Amino acid sequence: MPTRKHTTLGIVVALAFVAFAPHPALAAETASSTPQETFNEFVDDLALAPAGKEEIENYFASLPEATQEAAAADPSTLFTYPEPSSTVSQVSTTSSDEHRVSLFSGPAVRTLQVINRQDVKIAGVTLITFSLSYTYEARGGSVTRKIACNGAASGVISASSSPSTWISQGRGTCEIRTKASVFVKGAPFQFTKVHSVTTQAGNPARVDGRIYTA
Repeated sequence: MPTRKHTTLGIVVALAFVAFAPHPALAAETASSTPQETFNEFVDDLALAPAGKEEIENYFASLPEATQEAAAADPSTLFTYPEPSSTVSQVSTTSSDEHRVSLFSGPAVRTLQVINRQDVKIAGVTLITFSLSYTYEARGGSVTRKIACNGAASGVISASSSPSTWISQGRGTCEIRTKASVFVKGAPFQFTKVHSVTTQAGNPARVDGRIYTA
């Protein structure tokens, strides 16, 4: 039975985690619309369940006028990021790995896996869930082999993700770059997000992580 070790991923969110870039055509359209109308169009394009759509629109309507104007221009100003769900656990090796591990003093070699999940919400309604899975091999206090690095974004905003992974000075890193967009009045809001975890020096069973805009 794999042993599980819990760790709180130290998420460092860069200022303006998701920086939406409004299209010039959208800015022109917004000038002739109220903030509520513009924001409602953004919510409509998310294709949320009716209850979630109503929750977000009611929340927006309760905001001060200045906050509404800012959010109509950049919906990310209303995003919230709850504490992520994160675990590091030791996983079983395959028979081929067991043979290779036996060449390196057997029990000293461990296969570890990080699972991290991060939600992005407005008014408690989840819009996107970013997930990352990093599997690697460690011996003593160093990562010795990268096995798998995978990640994805799911939810009501279209996105595509690409992974990269490396080992430097005994620390392993898994990085997922996600590009996402949503259309409002035919004009795109776009962002690129990087989700990264790196093992701690001397203790590969603990990791540091961050999510930031690229």
